[in-house]
Amino acid sequence: MCFLVFFYLSWIVRIVFSLFNVHLSFQRRLLNFIEKALVEDVIPILMAAFHYQLDQLLSHCIERLVRSDLDSTCIDKELPDEISSKIKLLRKKSLPEAESSVEEVDPILEKSFRRIHKALDSDDVELVELLLSESNLTLDDAYALHYAVAYCDPKIVKEVLSLGSADLNLRNSRGYSVLHVAARRKEPSIIMALLTRGASASETTLDGQNAVAICRRLTRPKDYNENTKQGQESNKDRICIDVLETDMRRRNSMSANVSTLSPSVADDLSMKLDYLENRGDKYLFILSNFFSPMLKMS
Repeated sequence: MCFLVFFYLSWIVRIVFSLFNVHLSFQRRLLNFIEKALVEDVIPILMAAFHYQLDQLLSHCIERLVRSDLDSTCIDKELPDEISSKIKLLRKKSLPEAESSVEEVDPILEKSFRRIHKALDSDDVELVELLLSESNLTLDDAYALHYAVAYCDPKIVKEVLSLGSADLNLRNSRGYSVLHVAARRKEPSIIMALLTRGASASETTLDGQNAVAICRRLTRPKDYNENTKQGQESNKDRICIDVLETDMRRRNSMSANVSTLSPSVADDLSMKLDYLENRGDKYLFILSNFFSPMLKMS
């Protein structure tokens, strides 16, 4: 009996030790990845480290974000309060020692920007208009469309677009256009609304990525190729990528002054719409609205 107990205890210890080594090895790989990764890709790692109390990994993620050019709005919206507060405090402490990579914003202006963003969070576009008129600011000054595309309901994005005063190709402090932000969110209706209004899918970020590249980088091939059955939610990953690639092909096939689709692209769009119609896809309506004007011109 003692021998069996000893055997099972030894077996359990070996398993625990093996899992511990795997755990450490995985953490080491993530630690190496953090320094090379785009700052946006560090955020999900930080959240996992925070949730599972992986202190060393969490510390490295925080340090990476402190040194990054990630703006305070993104930090506040996407990170837990205690983490965002810690990052801001560490940034302030590092200012005397080294020049911050984040552009300083006037406190009064920042307060106005926050009020506009809070109005967007409340789905109150009329309040946004009022705040803009009172402060003599514009949507572009507050990067309001960037904010709405990143964090608001698609309906609110369309309402902001309908104001007609936002520059669709404006770059934020990190060099991202609104379409780049939308590509990260991967919400088809937002991407299509921006393209319909004239946003350019060919514009690149500071590191040379266009919206299609961003979308593809954040989508596993397995997810892109996954088929959805009747009644299931549409494959948003595939819709986003296909719409962006179609728009790029359309722009590349346009002549200098005439907006036309090449026959091959038009046929490709028709096939996509037929496929969605046969499936009864929930996005058929918005896809049809987006593509129909192009098909009529072909």
